Amino acid sequence: MRNYRVGIIGCGNIANAHAKAYLKLGLRIVAACDIDNKKLTSFKERYGVKRAYVDYNKMLKREELDIVSICTWPTLHCEMTIAAAEAGAKGIFCEKPMALNLKEADMMLEACRKAGSKLLIGHIRRYMTIYNKAKEIVTSGIVGEVTFIHGMTVGDLMSDGTHLIDLVRFIIGDRKVRWVFGQVDLYEKRKRYGHYVEDAAIGYFEFENNVRAFIEVSQLTGSQVSVGNVGFTKESIFKDLARAQKINWWRGGVKYCTIHVMGTEGRIEVGEWEKPKIKYKGKGDSDWRFPLVKERDPFVEEVRDLIRSIEEDTDPLSSGEQARNTLEIMMAIYESAYRREVTLLPLEIDYNPLFVMIEGGASN
Repeated sequence: MRNYRVGIIGCGNIANAHAKAYLKLGLRIVAACDIDNKKLTSFKERYGVKRAYVDYNKMLKREELDIVSICTWPTLHCEMTIAAAEAGAKGIFCEKPMALNLKEADMMLEACRKAGSKLLIGHIRRYMTIYNKAKEIVTSGIVGEVTFIHGMTVGDLMSDGTHLIDLVRFIIGDRKVRWVFGQVDLYEKRKRYGHYVEDAAIGYFEFENNVRAFIEVSQLTGSQVSVGNVGFTKESIFKDLARAQKINWWRGGVKYCTIHVMGTEGRIEVGEWEKPKIKYKGKGDSDWRFPLVKERDPFVEEVRDLIRSIEEDTDPLSSGEQARNTLEIMMAIYESAYRREVTLLPLEIDYNPLFVMIEGGASN
């Protein structure tokens, strides 16, 4: 493997996974950046990083980096991706969600196209063995023709639902979506990772091959969110916890990124928090089958894929274009809730409808 110069922007929790993946593949992390000096110093010492910065623009200008990881909150993804591309990065590994709206996503894609940079967005579950096995079973025809997909996860659309929607798209072969129908719960008007999030959301959409999917996402639980953990701040706290406890979305056993695929000859159930993680019934099966699946480090696979895309001049599996398609469905769910009607794709809006609904900055 070539000796790529790697830089990481943002030294919080997810940056550790990026750093470990680079080191496992024998790559050097030559520089890191964070506005929090304590986090920066700790990260530098932990991974043997030689140079540390509090200004990412200075790091990009001085270090001549080949690969840049962007591990900051989503509000900064757009400007940092553009800056990394313009600084000459051959590959950019940006965490999800790609951006806060489609305008930002398009700006990121244009900057990378212009600079010749390969952009990979951290929809990590495309690289997990259990979900690839589910896709393999679908492709094999063991369960017949797919007719319907049901996806469930805890969290919110921008933080967690992005994984779920991207997985549904991945398993069905990344087909185009015709229309989206959605609804959201905005009772709390909370923020997470520095931007507004809904309390619960549902989305119903149809692919071009007539397969329909229904996804459900919610943060409503029986306990208060933990400030300081996974993007939760004081603005994330439930003001009416009693209401959340009465609803308690998780009470029904909803876990993380669980997907049920229904086919004409059988079904598949897969989810990383499920036991077992994957099972299926095919034509003629009276009992469930439980395939043996050995999981791999998906972060290592992401970095490996990004390097392959650089060296072979191909798109990574979780490319910026694929992430934009996933983001479009999320924006369409919000737009459907905002307009109170089915939303047709392609979607031609440059704003985030969730933010508009919460801030009341535009009329219906």
